[in-house]
Formats: sequence, C-alpha cells, structure tokens
Amino acid sequence: MDLRALAGSVLDWLYVPKCVSCGTPGKVLCDDCLSKLPPVGEHFCSKCGKPMAKGRRCRHCLTEEFRFRSCRAPYRYNGPAALLIKKLKYDGRRNIAPVLGGLLADFWKDLGWSVDLAVPVPLSAQRRAERGFNQSELIGRDFTRKTGIPFRPGALARIRHTRTQVGLDAEKRRENLIGAFAAEPALVRGKTVLLLDDVMTTGSTFAECTGVLLDAGAGSVFCLSAATAALEFGTQKTLNEL
Repeated sequence: MDLRALAGSVLDWLYVPKCVSCGTPGKVLCDDCLSKLPPVGEHFCSKCGKPMAKGRRCRHCLTEEFRFRSCRAPYRYNGPAALLIKKLKYDGRRNIAPVLGGLLADFWKDLGWSVDLAVPVPLSAQRRAERGFNQSELIGRDFTRKTGIPFRPGALARIRHTRTQVGLDAEKRRENLIGAFAAEPALVRGKTVLLLDDVMTTGSTFAECTGVLLDAGAGSVFCLSAATAALEFGTQKTLNEL
C-alpha cells in the first residue's frame, strides 16, 4: 500500500475527523461545505449528463454514439467535490468514500432507474497495488449498502495496465483504454447494469466498459459517477450547448 494511503487510513481511525475542505472538526465534510458542493443543476445532457445552459443533448452527444443508456452525476467536478475525490484517490482518505456513497444514494432516489446489479470501474492490479484500494469500489460498496442494489465488483476486470488518463484529450483517452477491460458473462448476461465511477471526464472509460459489458451479454448499461467535469470533451472550455 502507498505510504500516503496507509497514513491516511491510520489518521482516519485515530483522530476525530476534520472537514477535508475547511478543517472544521467533527465530520469528514461539514454541513457548510456540503451545502457548497457544486450541483450539475437542472439543465444537463440527457445522454451523458454534462451540465448545459439549454437544450437536451450536448454537441458531443449529437454525434457520438455512446452505448450506455444514460449517464448522470450529482455534482460538477470542481470546488469541494473535486477536493473530496482527490483526497480519497491520492491521499488515501478512505473515510471520504462513505460520504460520496451516501450522496450518490440520495441522488439515486430521484433518478427512477431500475437496475439488476452495480459494478465499479476496475483498476489494474498494478494501480490498485500502488494506491492500496479502488476508490470506485469503496464508493460503490457504501452506495449499494444504502440502496440495496446487488454489488458485483467481479463482473468487470481491468486486464491491461494503462497510463493515467490525466492530461490526455478525448481521442487519446479512447485509444488508451482499448482492450483494457473484460467482463464476466455469467454475471452480466441479460442484466441491466449500473456502472459506477468517481468522476466522468470525457466519458471514454464509461464508453469502453459499457461496450465490454454489452458484448458479454448485458441487456443495457446505466452510468453513475459522484462528479462530472464540465468540459467540452478534451478542452478546458465550458460546455456550449445546442
């Protein structure tokens, strides 16, 4: 396990938690900072869930044929929401996972989706050994514990180690993930699958995992992440929607 992750886990057990955003003692995320989490809002792409100013489909989804049925996230990936995810992934603050899982469970109540099982986006064995855990799996365990959805992390595996997606544009992200995943047909055949991740950037990871699940016999796939980056797929521009 990475030393930072080990240190974070020890601190989580030994000390009264402090808000990861402002440092106020008592909770991992204090009520004030919770209220400041940036919501996606009322206007979002009906396909990929990216925040929009108007319309039903973002310009990317008007031409891109994502095979998942729909993708959603409660928060934009900035401010306290981005800090929570970064502290979990890179500083080993595992006590953040139940917070994100609980927020996703609350968000789930209003989505109206019906699924048979939930599957986290997997890490490669190398990346998991380096980090000490899979953040999407930790979030998923708390999410499914609260929602009652069967959790099947073994339904999808990462069979090829890939370079980090950070810094890659949309096309490079897609190329980076080709052949990286494999699904277990016995677990997903004929099922409606909920795919879980910490953050959606361009949708490349969700798209590749969805294709693998459908090719293994899954009936359909929905995607859910704790946050979504309000980017115009591979650039730093805010989405300009049609």
